Amino acid sequence: MRPGHEFDIKLFAVKGVGNDHAKFSPVATVSYRLLPDIKLNRPVAGNDARLLQKCFSPGVIEIDKDDQAYVKEARYDSCSRNVYRYPQISDAVTIARVRNHFIFTVESLGALKPDVIFVEAAKVLKKKCRMFLDEIKGN
Repeated sequence: MRPGHEFDIKLFAVKGVGNDHAKFSPVATVSYRLLPDIKLNRPVAGNDARLLQKCFSPGVIEIDKDDQAYVKEARYDSCSRNVYRYPQISDAVTIARVRNHFIFTVESLGALKPDVIFVEAAKVLKKKCRMFLDEIKGN
């Protein structure tokens, strides 16, 4: 447009919810997983410690000043189970999941913050559970 030009238009705004159409959803991706539980069954040192470290996501396994491997932060593990490909270290680790600890990932498109989205979703779930229990009880 050039200076002095103008539009003569009518605009209509529609407020909707994700239940009506996905375009109204403020969320890009939501996922959850169980917290990994990684335990070393025996000491692992030297080249085996470095190999063990490479089998996990960065930050999961660290090597101390004595060249011994230790679990620093199991939460970062992607559960690839690559450690079981190497017979020399496959028995050194036990990988499990904490059955009552969930890690939620909520990616927002910017309309709402992820923590707000999660809290609101929990409220909706709670309401639906109450309605379901009322239906079961026959109220």
